[in-house]
Amino acid sequence: MALGKTLRNEIDEIRAELARLREPASQPAAGEAAAGGIQDQIAELNRLVQDMLENAEETIAEHPVATVAGALALGIVIGRLTAH
Repeated sequence: MALGKTLRNEIDEIRAELARLREPASQPAAGEAAAGGIQDQIAELNRLVQDMLENAEETIAEHPVATVAGALALGIVIGRLTAH
């Protein structure tokens, strides 16, 4: 019986949260600011990924044998881990 009450309480909390989320936002500017912050974070993440790819290309060009050996070793390890 206690489990039923716990589940009922959780369901009531979820319903209350959904009702809050359905209410129109009283401050639309806050939502726009948050969207702008997300856009900035995405742009920064994109820049970091591009930098990482450029660094990887440079490292591969400078050390091709070590890169191939590392890829081979990683492939062997993954193969052994996934073998049945």
